[in-house]
Amino acid sequence: MKPGEAVMKLTALGYRFEAAGERLRWRFEGQGQPDPGQVRPLLQLVKDCRDEVLFFLRCYCPRCGGAMFIPDPDGRDLCARCDWHLLVDFFPGLRSAFKSMHQEI
Repeated sequence: MKPGEAVMKLTALGYRFEAAGERLRWRFEGQGQPDPGQVRPLLQLVKDCRDEVLFFLRCYCPRCGGAMFIPDPDGRDLCARCDWHLLVDFFPGLRSAFKSMHQEI
């Protein structure tokens, strides 16, 4: 299993990850208690591959599993899937590009 897959599985189980520079933190915010037999090997992989996980987290949206971000005019990274409505407000050309892409399909 790749480190990014471990992050996605843990996120689906209720874990939240935070990358702060070279530091990696996680916490459980899910319902109930996580199954230690399922979670321990995934967390160990995350620990063992910290650098890869830090890189993965720069382009992973835990809300939707997407991996494409576009900065808004203030420099905040917005998920191209979750924050599309905000992105087209900031960049109206995206709306017409999106429509023309779907007309060709």
